[in-house]
Amino acid sequence: MDVKLAKVIVDLKIPFFGENLKNKKDSSSCMFDPRKLLSSPDLLKYIGKRMAHVARTKCHGNTLIGLATSGIAWGAVCSIYSGLPFLYIRKKLEKQMSSKFIEGVIPKKAKLILVDDLIFAGESKHEAIEIIKDHKLEVTDIIVVIDRQLQRVKDGPSVEHRHNIQLHALITMQDIVTYMQKRKAITKTQMKNLANDYRLYDRWNMPEFAKEGVYV
Repeated sequence: MDVKLAKVIVDLKIPFFGENLKNKKDSSSCMFDPRKLLSSPDLLKYIGKRMAHVARTKCHGNTLIGLATSGIAWGAVCSIYSGLPFLYIRKKLEKQMSSKFIEGVIPKKAKLILVDDLIFAGESKHEAIEIIKDHKLEVTDIIVVIDRQLQRVKDGPSVEHRHNIQLHALITMQDIVTYMQKRKAITKTQMKNLANDYRLYDRWNMPEFAKEGVYV
């Protein structure tokens, strides 16, 4: 576990508890605000360097592509520290701005590493990869700051298996919850409700805290 990153996430209250009606009510007791991580230059440096290390040592791609909106910032910072070229991709066309989904100068023989702040159910990542494929480009890896570990089995193969790519997360929900428990930053009721959120569906990467027999 990256204890420094876990501490920052808890201190900034990136996950906070309360009724959440977004994301198909799939995480009804817990909301996330990962954009707070963008506000600190020190965090931008730290996370950017960590992403760059992953991109250089664990990924098979040679070009970064940030997913709008937060992924643009993270991809740009990762590019600075990794030395890899950077593009960005829109989730939908903004015809008043541009007629292109993918912005930037695409290198020859580009193999893309998709960068974003968070993976939830994986839908936006799947859509982005399909757009990239329509442009005759290949995605080899995804790098995110946080994996919520919420990809549902009922939605079909996980993003990484569906597209035969690798997912790299700097930290997972299991890591965050483990740290919260050590800090006593989560109550028993919050823990139980969170575990029950995860049990609503079978998950491809079910965290330990949500497995049967725990917090029932």
